[in-house]
Amino acid sequence: MKKQEILIILIPTLIFVIAWIGFNIYDNSITSTISPQEATQINPIKPTFNTKAIQELKKRERVEPYYQETSSNPTPIPTIDLKLNLTKINQATTGGKLNK
Repeated sequence: MKKQEILIILIPTLIFVIAWIGFNIYDNSITSTISPQEATQINPIKPTFNTKAIQELKKRERVEPYYQETSSNPTPIPTIDLKLNLTKINQATTGGKLNK
């Protein structure tokens, strides 16, 4: 292929790609993913803080919990015996009666 033939292919392709990218940027800027209900619930956070309340929180004394564990020995966890006694399993017959 000659240089001119390659340029004839590359220039329209470049224009197409640039237009495609531009359209996607424009489309993303005008569409919103937030529903109108969510938009009314979103409020900006005020950048001011109540410094007096923060200072009062810093002055608080440490509070001990009311309920404390009195024994240092932990309660034992019950164990489950997983051994199966296969001799006591009942089997059904084809008629629906149990064989013992």
